[in-house]
Amino acid sequence: MYFWIVITGGIFAFVAAMGIGANDVANAYATSIGSKSLTIRQAVILASIFEAGGAILMGSHVTKTIRKGIADYKCFEDDPGSLMYGSMWVCFSVAMWLFIASKYEMPVSTTHSCVGGIIGMTIALKGSDCVIWYQEKDTFPFIGGVAGIVASWVVSPIFSAILSSSLFGILRTCFLRSQDSFSRTSYVFPIMVGATVTLNTFYIVYKGAKGLGLDNTPIEIACAWSFGFGGVSALAVIPLVSYIKKRVSERIDQQKYNNNGSNDKSRRGENKTSETASTSDSHNNNTEDSCCFCCMSDCLEKKDCTGLVQYVNKSLKIDINEVIASDENVLAIHDSAEKFEPKTEELFKSLQVFTAICDSFSHGANDVANAIGPFAAIYIISRENEVNKKSELGTDAYWILALGGAGIALGLALYGYKIIQAIGLKLCKITPSRGVAIELASALVIITGSRLEIPLSTTHCQIGATMGVAALENPRTCSGMNRTIVFKTIIGWVITLVVVGSTAAVLTAQGAYGPETTGP
Repeated sequence: MYFWIVITGGIFAFVAAMGIGANDVANAYATSIGSKSLTIRQAVILASIFEAGGAILMGSHVTKTIRKGIADYKCFEDDPGSLMYGSMWVCFSVAMWLFIASKYEMPVSTTHSCVGGIIGMTIALKGSDCVIWYQEKDTFPFIGGVAGIVASWVVSPIFSAILSSSLFGILRTCFLRSQDSFSRTSYVFPIMVGATVTLNTFYIVYKGAKGLGLDNTPIEIACAWSFGFGGVSALAVIPLVSYIKKRVSERIDQQKYNNNGSNDKSRRGENKTSETASTSDSHNNNTEDSCCFCCMSDCLEKKDCTGLVQYVNKSLKIDINEVIASDENVLAIHDSAEKFEPKTEELFKSLQVFTAICDSFSHGANDVANAIGPFAAIYIISRENEVNKKSELGTDAYWILALGGAGIALGLALYGYKIIQAIGLKLCKITPSRGVAIELASALVIITGSRLEIPLSTTHCQIGATMGVAALENPRTCSGMNRTIVFKTIIGWVITLVVVGSTAAVLTAQGAYGPETTGP
């Protein structure tokens, strides 16, 4: 049925996944890149593996809610073609808005985008009565439909902020401010690695991966497997701690040696270098922004992808840290942030890479549904020629979710540096120790929401967790965070629902209610 819609919808869904990678990459890797624990190139490699892994193993839960939990399927039982057509334009609207928002460094919510698009499409085709605004549920969180999703947008950043500030507060008090913080922190590394592995294993085993036959695993068995894997991982890491400590000490000592006697020279050239870097960076960014899509068009017209390859290579090598010197407000926030022992922060880098993987896995589990959910509806209707609430993707879920995971990784490589700058550098001072707390807190909230079939906004979780850590710099004035970025982000959240919903509604209506022709 309407095979052309399946093809077009699949293309739009893949581009929407690219937009998610370009914008929502901040939810997984901005803090790691901002703290210099990872480079953009390394983040792309990790995202390719773990975003797709989270999408394939756990993404089906959220995809089901995006497909079924917003629009009333009964309204489309007699008109399946309309639902296919509307879902196609939802994918297009989400993709369009995410790339626009990424260009202007607005970390918007892709969940907002997808939900808003489905609401707009449904209202345009069948009216507001066919939108499931509120629905009671027998299980937590007891509220379904749009109301339950909107409630999670408010609750999730609050919980993320509480968790992240609590985690960082414990780390700062017990370890970072200690006179012997380097040695103390080494004892935390195996424990936190074990805890992270336990967390991920639990949500995979406990009804996390239906295709692997784990959907009916009792909680007792899930806990046993999870703590078993976590314990083994912690024990396996213990022998590596001494090696990591040795490497960290050598690296920091070498840096001190190289910098000794060169501070005066660096200071003399600092202003000139900053001005040149700022001007060059601004010029390069403007050129790169305008060339992003022209490179793609040149590739199609000339059948020569050299320009596109060059653009990808350039975006992977961008030094995003130059923005600190070019923005006085950002520079003041970074200078006033509390500093900790360099060796201790360096030790946290290894741990942050691991927590970033956890965060990436949870991001793939949650956000791939924002691109693939509408396409899943298109595919199922085309396959079964009807709209049925009980329809499932089955084994087709794997290649569809893999498609979304691949799009996310490609979007990160093409345009991810924009949002990484906004969240990883401009919002507040991010160090490896702060990043660990942020990533673990947001991952915990996101994975829990994904398992409960609640399509949380990972942007909300990440921003909430980041603000929770930043607030500890000065709880009274909150001077540790960039209010301009916070305000810009909140505005983006508000208008996203309206922009994508309106776009999807207009595009759907122009086809559904346009003039019909019967022939020449």
